[in-house]
Amino acid sequence: MSVNRVCFNCGSSSFVSDRSLGGKIVCSKCGSSSFKNKSSSFLKRKKLVFLAIAIAIFIIVI
Repeated sequence: MSVNRVCFNCGSSSFVSDRSLGGKIVCSKCGSSSFKNKSSSFLKRKKLVFLAIAIAIFIIVI
């Protein structure tokens, strides 16, 4: 299975092929067939924004 995909509902990265649905890929934990690609660059940018806000607040307080 592709490691860069996560379930849209529960966030799990474990998927199985459901034989009753003709081999459609579903989440093994919640059974959902909707998934999204994991974006590490988005998470890094989000952390960078929070770090910048924290530094700005720290400078304002001092």
